[in-house]
Amino acid sequence: MGTTFRRGNKWGINFIDSHGRQVRKMVSPYKETAEKVLKKIETEVAEGKYLDIRKSEKILFEDFAAEYIKTHVRLESKSPKNQEYMINQMVVRFKGKNLDQIDGLKIRQYMAERLKSVRPASVNREFQILRCMFNRAIDWGMFYGNNPASGIKCLPQNNSRCRWLTQEEQERLLSHCPGLTKVIVLIALQTGMRKAEILTLKWKQTQGSNYVDFDNDVIFVHELLAKSQRSRYIPLSNAVRQGLQGIERIPGQDYIFLNPRTAKPLGSVKKTFNTALKKAGIRDFKFHDLRHTFASQLVRNGVDLYVTQKLLGHTTPKMTQRYAHLSKGQLKDAIEKIDMHSTFLAHQPSGDSTDPEGVLQLTEVK
Repeated sequence: MGTTFRRGNKWGINFIDSHGRQVRKMVSPYKETAEKVLKKIETEVAEGKYLDIRKSEKILFEDFAAEYIKTHVRLESKSPKNQEYMINQMVVRFKGKNLDQIDGLKIRQYMAERLKSVRPASVNREFQILRCMFNRAIDWGMFYGNNPASGIKCLPQNNSRCRWLTQEEQERLLSHCPGLTKVIVLIALQTGMRKAEILTLKWKQTQGSNYVDFDNDVIFVHELLAKSQRSRYIPLSNAVRQGLQGIERIPGQDYIFLNPRTAKPLGSVKKTFNTALKKAGIRDFKFHDLRHTFASQLVRNGVDLYVTQKLLGHTTPKMTQRYAHLSKGQLKDAIEKIDMHSTFLAHQPSGDSTDPEGVLQLTEVK
């Protein structure tokens, strides 16, 4: 129920709109006029509410999902194929249901079911997309009411996985990778780039693109295509340079990694990568773990965590800290320097005239 109020010489109205938001606005110098306007708005809100309910009842989840993919994911997402895959998983679950038939309980049941086959992090990503879908449905006037995903928390997850390959395992894996997959894996091992960043690489600079700059021996990752939303430069190693230069360029194509059958950018190397892992006898390993391998090599070879952070493109040191334990050689060197100094003090002759009682004399190193 709305109310009227007076401010100075004018009367205003206060009401709840069809989206559940409180609205206050000034209307007229006359209270009677403000009351009439308020009554009319309340009628329109009530009518609009029921119209929206009838409208949302006719919208199937799969129909809205198709519209969301076309008008949101493909226009704004950095990884549209990944999002489309996750949305299709939801369509399997919610197919045949109208938007207003999906409530918090059904969403929780979906999350519990997905948890049987994927990790908590994957369930959380799908849930966040579902929540965003309902927000867009409300914004586009295709759903009335509160977002059924609001109030549901993400699942606890452990992001501390840090699997990497030894030098021998790296060589074995590369020996079983065919063609372009070998170059892609090599780039991941020696730059720490994410798979999506590699697959979108171009031969030359274009607007909003990742590209290889052979003249300056660097790879540029554009902020629009970086997870951290920050651009970065990564130096080219000789091996990566040679691998890239061995790829045949297709006239009229800017992208480096193209499907030889379609001449379109590669969307995935999952099949060939998993086959190579199997042939190499490497288990419990994912493509993203190549990035961990790159980082672990840096730290174990004495590169400090700040430089490692910049090469990986982490916005904060927190994610890079997971590799700190690998720099035990550096830590040991630091302790040895302190230990040498302490040993020197411990063997200094006693009887210092400035310390006759030996109070300041270091006689034991703990």
